[in-house]
Amino acid sequence: MSLWCTQVQPAKSQGGDGQSNDGGSFEVYSSSLILCTGSSPSAFTIDLPDFRYHKLDLDIALSPSCLGSTLPQDAATTVGVIGSSHSAVTVLMNLYRLASTSHPHLQVKWFSRRPLIYAVYMDGWILHDNTGLKGVSATFARENLEDDRLSCSPVGKFIEKVDCSDDREDDMYQTNLPKCTHIVQAVGFIRDPLPPLTRDGAALEEVTYDHQKGGFADTQGRKITGLYGAGIAFPELVTDPAGNTEFAVGFWKFMKYLKNVVPHWTIG
Repeated sequence: MSLWCTQVQPAKSQGGDGQSNDGGSFEVYSSSLILCTGSSPSAFTIDLPDFRYHKLDLDIALSPSCLGSTLPQDAATTVGVIGSSHSAVTVLMNLYRLASTSHPHLQVKWFSRRPLIYAVYMDGWILHDNTGLKGVSATFARENLEDDRLSCSPVGKFIEKVDCSDDREDDMYQTNLPKCTHIVQAVGFIRDPLPPLTRDGAALEEVTYDHQKGGFADTQGRKITGLYGAGIAFPELVTDPAGNTEFAVGFWKFMKYLKNVVPHWTIG
């Protein structure tokens, strides 16, 4: 039986005096360990020109109420949105609703490197099930964001698409980003760093996740008994009938994955 040890950092809490209390980290020992460490908004490096701007966290931009209270209502504001995924379209929807109601001085520059992708409902399965737009976001995109619709849509009054495909990307960023007062990168999520792990007193520096079985292997490819992962940080890798591989992301997909793999985990 392996004895696992990991460091835990408690969430910061507010004391009675309104000050943040940081309890520091502590160690947890267990015969088995399941990592559900989550993910955070990702970003890609852009060689930005020298200008001042406000960085908008994706979590704020995805919340209509937080976004509305963060952006000024009575000053000229231009938000640059980078991305073409579901999160980017949701941010564009939120910004449009603000611009057409409570924030009349708001404009948006949408930096897109690829065409929009939609989920397609096939016979018994869904093409682009995990990467394509669905529901309200898909409807909004089809009706307002496609190249043949944006200019004649009410959305086009507030949102300008900046085509960053092919070899134009750097030039488009250099020319248009300095015109933005705020920038949000809606380019997906990336796994949060793992806490320090120790097995039987020895530090475990590198591990590789098995996206079909939910377990881990060491640098030599050997299975690590008693260490598993779940949630958005460790999704299942699925293949559709057309041969496309995607990570299955979504609460119910996480639950389905766990129901399949947990009975085969070796605890202890």
